[in-house]
Amino acid sequence: MIRVSPLAGLCLATAALTFPGAAQAATDIDCDPSARPPGINEAQRMICESALFSMGYQRIHAEQQRLLKAGAITPADVAAFRGKRDRCGSAACLDAVFREWRAFAAQARARP
Repeated sequence: MIRVSPLAGLCLATAALTFPGAAQAATDIDCDPSARPPGINEAQRMICESALFSMGYQRIHAEQQRLLKAGAITPADVAAFRGKRDRCGSAACLDAVFREWRAFAAQARARP
């Protein structure tokens, strides 16, 4: 596990709060308020507005791309995750879906 100094962590969190759209630029969720469609769901809103969810989702998205490229998961796996994510209406639900993804990804990485 990579350890980050408290100062570096604070800088990352501050950057994510200061530039929330930039933090999500590489994912399927566009957090730029001027580019957001009017029908954004509650889960996407929480991801865009919370530095913790934003950084967590960035990691999940990057991991999904790596696992897709390696053939360890399918686009259907990603679509199923996004469906669960988008049905969340609370932070507790979103946290549970992220935790479930991490367990699924660990199993996918362990498969031959």
